[in-house]
Formats: sequence, C-alpha cells, structure tokens
Amino acid sequence: MYQVRLLVALLLGLNASFSSFKEFLTVVLTTNEGLLFLTIGNLDGAALSLILFALTVVSFPLLLDREVDFVTAMVTSVRAVVASPVPMIGWAAIIVALLIVSALPYFFGLLVTVPVLGHTTWHLYRKIVAPIASG
Repeated sequence: MYQVRLLVALLLGLNASFSSFKEFLTVVLTTNEGLLFLTIGNLDGAALSLILFALTVVSFPLLLDREVDFVTAMVTSVRAVVASPVPMIGWAAIIVALLIVSALPYFFGLLVTVPVLGHTTWHLYRKIVAPIASG
C-alpha cells in the first residue's frame, strides 16, 4: 500500500487528496498523469511478478525432490525460464487465468484449481529440470 501512495504522490501531486473514489478514478483515467500512474504501476507489478515466477516456478518442486540448497534451486529455476521463455510465460499466463476464474465463485474454485496446478507444476518440473540440471 505504501508503494501505491508513493506513486500517487509522485505522479498526481504531493498534496493530492480525493474526496471520493469516483474523483480518484476520474483523475486516474482522464489525465496524462493518471495514465502514467497506471502504466508505471502495471509495469512495476509485471516486473515483480516475472521475477517471482522465475525464482519459484522450478525451485519449490526441486527443493522437495532433491537435497539442494535454496540458492541452487532458484538459479535452476531462473535457468529454466531463460532456456524456454515463451512456454514459461505461457504457463504463467495460464496460472493467472485459472486463479482469476477460480476465485470468482467466492474462492471456492480454488479448492479444485490449486491442487491441479500443483500437480501440473510437478509434471512440468519433472520434464524441465533434467535437461537444465545436467546441462
């Protein structure tokens, strides 16, 4: 939340205050500063998400499967993403889409989606880690 307030302060004025959420949305969606705020916020979120995904997509299953330290697991995970970025970004997009759809019915869809994603991630790990770890 602090990052959002800082971004609002920098882009929409240090003394910006809004009397309502509607006024805030009007400023954000109709001014150049507001659109810049949205662009920078989305790019920042996308970059952080990509970093987190690259560090963890293979590292969690690797830590469960083998006796490796967490640094080796994270490096292996990043190497896996760098080795095949298009399929990995596609997998990340599938994860996001499934989590959004499964959260719509009062988060009850997550009861099915999360175990399925975990199982699928395990199979992805088994297919990708052997070539990365040996090469």
